[in-house]
Amino acid sequence: MSIPRKGIRKVEVDDTIYEWTVRKKPTYSQAVSQATMTLAVQLAEEDRPCVLVANLKVTRPDNWIEPHQTAVTPREVRALIGKALDAGWSPSAGGNFSFEHGIIKHRA
Repeated sequence: MSIPRKGIRKVEVDDTIYEWTVRKKPTYSQAVSQATMTLAVQLAEEDRPCVLVANLKVTRPDNWIEPHQTAVTPREVRALIGKALDAGWSPSAGGNFSFEHGIIKHRA
């Protein structure tokens, strides 16, 4: 399964292009701060990529309980990809790969 084409961003790591996205709207459990924000990454131009599903270990900034400012930048995504590759993620293997990568929460 691959991530939807709409709303993807691209980032380059070691001469390889990856696509990444954060869900546009929170799920109900993310909105009430019961679930953390996730990010999906996959190889660009791959037929059956292994989707990296990363738990960012922070609530979404648009949650209903405690809104805050958290930026997911290309720099953070590059760092996440590097750590996931070191942890055994094989981007062209197919399926999903779950990974935890905490980012810093910035208070408003």
